[in-house]
Amino acid sequence: MSSIDLIILGFLKKKPMSAYEIVRYIEFKRMKKWVKVGSPTIYQNIKKLAVKNYLSGKIIKEGERPEKIIYSITKSGEEYHFGLMKRFSVNPGKLFFDFNALIVNLSLVNKKTALGMLQDLKMSFIGSKNDVDNDFFELRDVPTEAKAIMKLYRMLFRDLIKWIDELIVYYQNKK
Repeated sequence: MSSIDLIILGFLKKKPMSAYEIVRYIEFKRMKKWVKVGSPTIYQNIKKLAVKNYLSGKIIKEGERPEKIIYSITKSGEEYHFGLMKRFSVNPGKLFFDFNALIVNLSLVNKKTALGMLQDLKMSFIGSKNDVDNDFFELRDVPTEAKAIMKLYRMLFRDLIKWIDELIVYYQNKK
């Protein structure tokens, strides 16, 4: 199940684009902050989707610029897109955090070191929350669905900061 395929097909369902235009749109809308997607992966997945006939491509030459391929979603691509949407609606995936490995191992360092690491983690959460807050208020031309995702991340970081504050208090009181 590929969330990247879902994103690519969704963009192309709205309008035909080149791979480069999709990458630029993702960067412009700062989507990499809330969707795990990288530029090389987009190019790779577009090629795979085209091989599976979920996309068709039309080569375009504009002036002196190099040729580019404008991709469109096919009928089978629309069916695959809908199938992915259905699968994600019933199986959204598990939520894992890489920092869980840190938390599990905190008892292996002394109290001062553990508290320092927790403070570092808290500062990382605060920085991420500030980034999302800035995007939430700065980005104007963002679809309602994207705003909903940003709101989810704002709530998540707020709650992670509250959670880590409780963990810091626990470690401060630990003997």
